[in-house]
Amino acid sequence: MTKYLLFMLAAVAMADTAPIADENLRLGALEAVFPGMRISMAAGKRIDDSWPDEPRPRQLNAPDAMAGESVYRVAGGATNEAEKQASSQVVTGKSSSTRLVRFQLLPWPDRTTVLAVLQYNFEDAIPPMACPSIGILVQLANVAGKWEVRDRYLLETTHHFSLQTVRLTSLGTGADELVIESDFGGADTWGTNLMVFRPGPKIEQVFETTSQIVYKTEEMFTQVLDLPRTIDLDGKQVCFTKTAMFENGQPLNPVVASHVCYKLDGEVDRQASQERNKLLAPQ
Repeated sequence: MTKYLLFMLAAVAMADTAPIADENLRLGALEAVFPGMRISMAAGKRIDDSWPDEPRPRQLNAPDAMAGESVYRVAGGATNEAEKQASSQVVTGKSSSTRLVRFQLLPWPDRTTVLAVLQYNFEDAIPPMACPSIGILVQLANVAGKWEVRDRYLLETTHHFSLQTVRLTSLGTGADELVIESDFGGADTWGTNLMVFRPGPKIEQVFETTSQIVYKTEEMFTQVLDLPRTIDLDGKQVCFTKTAMFENGQPLNPVVASHVCYKLDGEVDRQASQERNKLLAPQ
């Protein structure tokens, strides 16, 4: 019986908090994020940027965490530099004003705010790869029955197309934290970063590491979050199962699996984050 109770307690500790499903609350959140814009659900439309179609173990895998979410059309001109870039049309020069938005609305553990995790691009746009689409976190507070934006956090924009992971879960610190995995790219490079954000009056990033990477045939590895081990360490370190397929230009056959843990704050580049988030300044 004792073992069963311990198992159940561990299972509860590792359970994710579900997103808010109430459509009225969701629409209210969108109206706060995109004030004064025309918002409508794109009935029957789905977007799934997952690849490959049939993932294989010990290979790169990019599931689309928003694949099951409704798509909303949000009409209105670009409001900041990030949107100006993402809405541009490099062929015709005519920018798009219609966003295709997918999002999850999560109950922030402070119980006074919610967090919207949004992924969107602009319909018919052909933007530069510096910002082809937008992944953004928006913290909302309920003020007199209406949502108001308290804080925003722009994720990496370079060659960004989708979010691979969105989880509100306990890492062992005693409160839920947000785990986000977001893709990026560049010259002969594709990868994902896994980040952890802590609840508070502002959106606070406390962890980041590269969770998948491929660079030509020089380097290729994946890191999968080891939640039980992270919880065992009270969330003071974030642990992974790492699988390396290429290293220093050499294929590894068999692949090399290892277990690694990283300290909080160790790889968070706050200066780069601050520079990137200047793209959200109103225009």
